[in-house]
Amino acid sequence: MRTRILILCALACGLASIGIRSARAQTTLEVPGPAQQNQPYIPPRPAPPPTSWAPSGADNGDTIQLLPQELWRPAPAPLQPVPSPPPAPVNVAPMTAQALPALPAVFRGCWDGQVNQLDWIRREPGAHKIGFWTPKTYRLCYKRVGDQPFTLTFTETGVAPSEKIVNPHGNVVPITTDGRAYAAMRSRLYFDEYKTRSDGSSATFAVDETTNLDCRIGGDDMMVNADVYGTRDGEPWFRAHWRADFHRFEN
Repeated sequence: MRTRILILCALACGLASIGIRSARAQTTLEVPGPAQQNQPYIPPRPAPPPTSWAPSGADNGDTIQLLPQELWRPAPAPLQPVPSPPPAPVNVAPMTAQALPALPAVFRGCWDGQVNQLDWIRREPGAHKIGFWTPKTYRLCYKRVGDQPFTLTFTETGVAPSEKIVNPHGNVVPITTDGRAYAAMRSRLYFDEYKTRSDGSSATFAVDETTNLDCRIGGDDMMVNADVYGTRDGEPWFRAHWRADFHRFEN
């Protein structure tokens, strides 16, 4: 009998100990208060959009900037310039007697001269050999016709009689003047010259002489310095220089 009482007492003490530990465990549980459950919901921030390198539009092309992908657009193609139409051709009227400068009064009258010798002559590189100089002749008349201003009524440049020269013809035109006693003129002389051939044939070549004349009046003389450029059949041939006095033979 005593043994049963001891067993019951031991069981009662064990159950009491278990109840006390269970009550202590329940008192340590933490339940979130109602205030924490009433806070507003904040959604997570979206990821930033992808980026790409795009030209900045700088003229030198050396600068770049970082732009969001959705804002970048390719630059429009540059406008192509519209070509301008070519200018209309301009018709240039040939020089007429009215366009030539008027010579000073001291040039009035008729003048003639002959160029018998040269100061020097030089063959152009690679050109044909130069033969003997054939004397050249000049004649010009500066006169008034009716009520018109003084003009060059007659000009001629030619070649002294020669068996080697045929078909000479040419003229002289004024270029500029100082209005007192000086004038620059230009002459053109054309002729055909026979070739020197051992077989006796009579073939010729064409000569074109362009001469720039510096003319100054002194009394009844026209003192002339001239530079000559000659071609043979259209090819460069020689250059030369001469001095001569033209004489007034008619007022």
